[in-house]
Amino acid sequence: MEKKVLITGADGMLAMDFADVLSEKSGYVIVKMNRQKLDITDRNAVCSAMTQVKPDYVIHTAALSDVDYCEENRAHAFQVNGYGTENIAYYAQKVKAKFVYISTCALFGDEIRKYTESDPVVLKTVYAKAKYFGEEKTKEWCDRYFIVRPGWLFGGNINHKRNFVYQRYREALNFPEIYSAADQYGCPTYTRHLSYRIIELMETDSYGVYHISNSGSATRYEYVKKIVRTFGLNNKIHPVDSDFFKRKAPAPLCVMIKNANLSIKGFGLLSDWNTAVEEYIDRLKKELP
Repeated sequence: MEKKVLITGADGMLAMDFADVLSEKSGYVIVKMNRQKLDITDRNAVCSAMTQVKPDYVIHTAALSDVDYCEENRAHAFQVNGYGTENIAYYAQKVKAKFVYISTCALFGDEIRKYTESDPVVLKTVYAKAKYFGEEKTKEWCDRYFIVRPGWLFGGNINHKRNFVYQRYREALNFPEIYSAADQYGCPTYTRHLSYRIIELMETDSYGVYHISNSGSATRYEYVKKIVRTFGLNNKIHPVDSDFFKRKAPAPLCVMIKNANLSIKGFGLLSDWNTAVEEYIDRLKKELP
């Protein structure tokens, strides 16, 4: 018997890659809901969608992910990332669906180390506070949940506004010199690789909080340099401090994560981020004009 999977935020980078990866597997019916089809902040709309679809799984990717926007629009950030998540979690429980909430690695601080699922959160930004509020509401309302905190996400197609890899490619084509932060640390993570692991997780009863990223870590400078060089471009790339870029949000310098729970519970770790970038760029090149 086929299982129904409802995906919120269906036009997003992760959602589209997740649906693509899931379509490779048999036994699933995929129901995609973008912002036009489902306003997650409208409790009645969420109730109606959930009761009509009656999904077996809910993959909740819909979010306000612009950290600087969230910093200046706290109410909107909490309305979408916090209470919107509560709406989805509440009705996922009502229809007895397993619930996957895509949270964030940006919950931690400036200490340069890898953070595990058991480390205390720091929540420096409004974005982090709202996403963590979503985690708390998920735990409050759901019995069967997977809270996934991914690394720095890359993937999707060239039309996605938040496609970091494609943006750096365009920047490299237009500017002979590029500046990138050498004091920001994270774990670049390919959305397709993440999707495979989420599917593996959701097919089990190993509920809980998971950090999931490609293996290894990098500074933003190292990440950008890898992208540019993989495209075969030779721009001069300058390492700078984060202060070089004026931002409204006090984003943490270190969001490196350790995939502790994946290891503890016997799930495989993802491949190295360098090879993941190479794999994605090979795929992306087919879309380039």
